[in-house]
Amino acid sequence: MKQIAVIGEAMLELSHRSDTTLALSFAGDTLNFAIYLRRLLPAESFTIHYVTALGCDSYSDSMLKNWQEEGLNTDLVCRLPNKLPGLYLIRTDEEGERTFYFYRQNSAARELFKSCATLDLEKKLLSMDYLYLTGITLAILDEASREYLWAILEKAKQKGVKIIFDTNYRASLWPDAESARTVIDRTLKWVDVALPTFIDEQSLFGDVTPEACVQRLLKNKIIEIIVKCGAEPVLIATIATQKSVPACSIEKTVDTTGAGDSFNAAYVAARLLDIEPIKAAQWGHQLASMVIAYPGAIIPQEAMPDLRGYYA
Repeated sequence: MKQIAVIGEAMLELSHRSDTTLALSFAGDTLNFAIYLRRLLPAESFTIHYVTALGCDSYSDSMLKNWQEEGLNTDLVCRLPNKLPGLYLIRTDEEGERTFYFYRQNSAARELFKSCATLDLEKKLLSMDYLYLTGITLAILDEASREYLWAILEKAKQKGVKIIFDTNYRASLWPDAESARTVIDRTLKWVDVALPTFIDEQSLFGDVTPEACVQRLLKNKIIEIIVKCGAEPVLIATIATQKSVPACSIEKTVDTTGAGDSFNAAYVAARLLDIEPIKAAQWGHQLASMVIAYPGAIIPQEAMPDLRGYYA
């Protein structure tokens, strides 16, 4: 049984159904990834642990129940009595592009590595086969918590745990771009698989092309790099090869929330099932194309595409 830990922040999501009606759901980049990964991998072979902190309120109870219903292992979800989950609102324009409004400054997840020692997080994370985290995971932590997480990554790397990382740069979460560059650069030395989005890398590091992004990341000895480029082809790269994989044609975009996270999940799921990178990217494109046809980050279970049927 392979063990995969996904570390990050889950939030309450309020999305507009009309100007005066909002729908409540639960989301966040790492949670989206974890749920889609769980849906795609056989439960008898893979355990997906979601690692975060919640409050002890009724909304946190509902979040935990939802994750358990999705098949996620929640043993590493810490409950903090004086904290609440973060909250964000989404407005989506006619093209499906989103504007976010966040209320997360005092969210429980920020306390994960400060208040959850009873979970013996370090020991349990070091027992995993894979760790997944993002730039948002890093952004919400204070300096001491980041140092603690980095120490875990260092030990994990030495033990042979594979580390998967998506830069997922959100400028509003960082004091300034230089702070983000410093933190993300330091993290990259432990990364085995990188799943960045080109527009993020261009904004943060000044990469002119996806190929330039790959060359910069290869200097960190990352063994597999997948640069997502929106509706353009993704670029898959190793030290030896680079290949582009076209995206699916899209008839209508309803909401792009969760597109990158779902791509990551489908790609990683395929690779964990020993599917080669090009077909894995096709899995990613297919799931992402379905996700953006629905409002919100998580599509109904019955809307999940049969990826093995598409790309056996």
